[in-house]
Amino acid sequence: MTGTRQPTPAEKAAAGQLARALRAAAYRERTATTTASAAPPGRLNMRQALARDAQRAAGATPTAQPWTRTVHLPSPTPPLRLGIAVDVSGSMGAAAAPIASAAWIVAKAAALTDPDSRSATVAYDRCVTAITAPGRVPGRVTEFSADGLGHSLAEAVDALSAGLGLPQPGAGRLLVIASDGHYSPGQAARAAERITALRQAGCAVLWLAFAPDPDLLPGATLLELTDPTHAATAIGQAATAALATINR
Repeated sequence: MTGTRQPTPAEKAAAGQLARALRAAAYRERTATTTASAAPPGRLNMRQALARDAQRAAGATPTAQPWTRTVHLPSPTPPLRLGIAVDVSGSMGAAAAPIASAAWIVAKAAALTDPDSRSATVAYDRCVTAITAPGRVPGRVTEFSADGLGHSLAEAVDALSAGLGLPQPGAGRLLVIASDGHYSPGQAARAAERITALRQAGCAVLWLAFAPDPDLLPGATLLELTDPTHAATAIGQAATAALATINR
């Protein structure tokens, strides 16, 4: 980390746009529950009413329930768990500024959705550095110098998974990775195992690339960007897909 700065008006606007998309993704329709009863209110079922009359005439205890009532109740809105892993190895030098911008936009948008949503950001090269802790709202954009060695994406995913509960159901879960994917075979294989496990657990994975021809790891959805402020729509769509998995 080389310092922090105030977000630009364009970054603030993108965060607001993404927050609106996240809220829309989290919205659940009201559920309808139909119950039967022996007395009003409700709609009269004539077959059940006749059956109840017949039971009375026969001297039996009436069990038929001729009245039905439908109640519409709001469903609880699921919170969002959003992890952000940014690559600060040497091959990402030209992308350091847009990565910092995109990371702030995503984290700020998550904070704007609802009090129960959580995001966290880590930077990784051969080590993992915490940028934003879960539940901490980023007021300023954290800037990076991308000149590190190695690619500890597997460890970065482990840290975000533990801090946010990304493998656990009960929330809309999204992992955002900003990287060119230029890893050694061993590093790529270990990271791919984590991504596959998260996908199987219901967590969506979005891969942000700021240069052409990234080496995308299996299981991630690619989004190539030249301007990080344009990521709001695509990330909102990915979050919609993540939340849809628990709305079913």
